[in-house]
Amino acid sequence: MEKLAFPSRYKNLDNVSDLVTGWEDVKRSIRPDYRDDRNLEKAKIAIGAELNDAAINYIWNLSIFDLQNKIIAYGIEYFLTAINWDGRPLKTLDDLREIKDYQIISGVFGLGIISAEAHFFLEKCRELRNEFSTAHYPLGNLDKLETFNFIKNCIKYVLTFDLPVPGLRIKDLIENLTIDKFENVDDIFAIIESQSPKIHGPILHNLFSNFIKQDCNLNLKHNIKLIAPKLWEIVSDEVRSSIAAKFASLRDVKGKDAANEALAFLKLVDGINYIPESFKDIIFKKHSQLLIDAHYGWNNFYNETEYAKDLASLGKEVPISAIYTYVKAIILSFVGNSYGIATNAQQYNKLMISNLSQTSIRTLFKIIDTDIDVIRELSSNKPTRRLQDLMILVNDKTMLPRQREIFDFITTNKTEKIKFFFEKRYWDLAKK
Repeated sequence: MEKLAFPSRYKNLDNVSDLVTGWEDVKRSIRPDYRDDRNLEKAKIAIGAELNDAAINYIWNLSIFDLQNKIIAYGIEYFLTAINWDGRPLKTLDDLREIKDYQIISGVFGLGIISAEAHFFLEKCRELRNEFSTAHYPLGNLDKLETFNFIKNCIKYVLTFDLPVPGLRIKDLIENLTIDKFENVDDIFAIIESQSPKIHGPILHNLFSNFIKQDCNLNLKHNIKLIAPKLWEIVSDEVRSSIAAKFASLRDVKGKDAANEALAFLKLVDGINYIPESFKDIIFKKHSQLLIDAHYGWNNFYNETEYAKDLASLGKEVPISAIYTYVKAIILSFVGNSYGIATNAQQYNKLMISNLSQTSIRTLFKIIDTDIDVIRELSSNKPTRRLQDLMILVNDKTMLPRQREIFDFITTNKTEKIKFFFEKRYWDLAKK
């Protein structure tokens, strides 16, 4: 565990053996702006009257108040993201009164304002305060040593430390990104990267929230497209998963437009894999079907490109239940029809073919053996020749013996013989 570096004032607590006679040293171990606080004075009086349960409550209230001030100094927008706050917007110190003590402690720890050691002992203090102070009917009485340790820990982990350096203000960042379209954002990203890793997630969450707005400023959207993929690389899997989970909730809460923008964001950052599996299934099937529809639609040689690009942007982790439609879409777009292919779509099709899993390869051979739509296309010379090209792309993939047999047939025979094979296969299926 990293050793904490304490302000020199904290050494004053070393001189304290008794809270009554050593109270001035207790005060000197605390940050100067709190030394005359009324809670400290009340705590002193309570200790003198042996009302230890009241004393720890006063000290605790001051400690929580200080943590709230540290949240404001650091940036309340980061704190709200750190605790996944979904209530009304909070902007001021008074607003933070709505936040529970455990959330305050958890949030400042999440932002790195307090250490793991501090988080551990402050949680112990919170439990002690809840059970043995005047905040609630106490379970019992606190002795002098327990009271001293409680006060010492509140000072050690909260009250002796100065306010933190402000985090990069998200508001200022967004305003800067709105001014103009940047050719590159290396300088801005360097500033973001230099911040505490604890705030990278809140920044990415905020960029995501702005990106999915229907009225998002065009300059801002352009610049988010440059920054977000870089930021995605340095945040934790927990942050990535939480953003992907927001996409899932947007489908039901905010409607189609927001969900579409959220999906576009996840494609942008290569984050489709973090979407819950049930939603990935829907997405892959939908985009695969759009490519199939484009293949059979008007002006398909032009329209297929964007749909192939969108499908490829989803990544290579295809849900099992979507594999059939996914592979069928790629085959149809790759082999084209008797008039030609969507030339600009082929770079995306080749990428997807190269990434096919073993399960997808099995599905590919099943489709060219049993799917009447694909087999009909393969009954023409040009698609048959392109099927031979497709086989070359999967040459190194693992195949079962029957699949390797079909592969060898397609790659070692002339186009006319293969075409005749698929013609016969088509009519066999059509008669069933």
